Amino acid sequence: MSIALPATARPGDGLAEMDELTSKLTDLYQQHYKQLLRIAALLVDERAAAEDVVQEAYLRVFNSRTRLQDPDKALAFLRTAVVNGARSALRKRAVFRRYRAQLATDEHAPDDNGRGMDRMVLAQALNELPRRQREAVVLRYYADLSESRTAEVMGCSPGTVKSYCSRGVSKLSALLGERV
Repeated sequence: MSIALPATARPGDGLAEMDELTSKLTDLYQQHYKQLLRIAALLVDERAAAEDVVQEAYLRVFNSRTRLQDPDKALAFLRTAVVNGARSALRKRAVFRRYRAQLATDEHAPDDNGRGMDRMVLAQALNELPRRQREAVVLRYYADLSESRTAEVMGCSPGTVKSYCSRGVSKLSALLGERV
């Protein structure tokens, strides 16, 4: 989807530049949607929740595009927004679980949306990791971000990322046996 300039946009009035940024953000979303969705899915372990996280993250970045000083950093902001959105979704899920017994809801069968057994096993093992370790492992090894980029997204130092990854991989190895 491409966004055309409005008929009233003229060079130098600010609207043309805004529409160019809007177009760049739209292209960025389309190019990286699948990767961002996979990151979110590994962090929250529910496809529907992951889709919501990615869409809300994009809307956050898009709505604050006027404050985006360096458009080349939009992807980094988008990744950070996805991780923060996943954190928020997990917090909401934890509150729901805490109060679930008080709510009179029916239990639903687990959703089998075609994921393979290995993915389910990995997702379950990832859920056993502490939140920060899970984020570091997903960003570092699945999203294939560098240690410094992972640290930037997580808001910590590269040494902390190394520590989280080392501990996370060790725990995954223990949980999955020889599969890691």
